Amino acid sequence: MAPVFQYGLIKERMAALYTDALRAEILENQGYRTQILEFIDMEHTPKNILIRAVKQGEKKNNRSQIDEIMEFLHGNLTLYDLFYKE
Repeated sequence: MAPVFQYGLIKERMAALYTDALRAEILENQGYRTQILEFIDMEHTPKNILIRAVKQGEKKNNRSQIDEIMEFLHGNLTLYDLFYKE
């Protein structure tokens, strides 16, 4: 990913998108039904993603995938720590 992340703007936007996607996956792993919505047009602000989550009780079995992505990206998300740190 080094060639892609050498540009600051691209790195910042991709990091924001990966973070939001990981948050949604973590919530689904904990039994939430999630939706990722655009609530303000992109021409006004690049940070316009809303994650809506409703507790449904059925957990998604995606923990190993989340861990792999977090390790690959060297991620550190508070939501991850809240749910998974002992």
